Amino acid sequence: MINLKKIAIIVAGLIFTVSLSFGQTSPFDNVGFILGEWKGAGSGFGNEKSSIESCFHLIMDGKYIEVKNESNFEPTEQKPDGEYHIDKGFVSYDESRKLLVYRQFNNEGYVNQYVLNDSLSNASLLIFETETIENFIPGGKARWTIKKISNAEIETTFDVLFPGKEYTCFGVTKLTRK
Repeated sequence: MINLKKIAIIVAGLIFTVSLSFGQTSPFDNVGFILGEWKGAGSGFGNEKSSIESCFHLIMDGKYIEVKNESNFEPTEQKPDGEYHIDKGFVSYDESRKLLVYRQFNNEGYVNQYVLNDSLSNASLLIFETETIENFIPGGKARWTIKKISNAEIETTFDVLFPGKEYTCFGVTKLTRK
């Protein structure tokens, strides 16, 4: 005869197991603070000042995050017309590797495939590091860091590593939610 205590433990275990299977979270939960539309200013990237608009939206039934960044750089002596940069991409969840992958396409011809470095990232800091870069110096790498300042403000940093060198900051943007 099974006593009441054993039945209670079995029922509690079943409830816990069922709630875990139905309560699974999205792989994008930890990066959710970036979702939305942003605007702001940047510095660096071979130029002192830029204006930027960024958006991060869940698409295709929440399976991907679509990323769009557009920057207008002020004219300089070397580039009197200024510069225009656009990149678009998608963040997906790679089930087999259990990690987020960001594929980015730039109007300069670079194609970057980043992975989220889970060991360096947390609830308010995302660090994406390249696995591959098309049309760049062999052995070069890039790192894109997104830091949550508040629910309405983020800061992004783009670092580049050339072979035999350390990472160098190419630019920083400060963005506020639209």
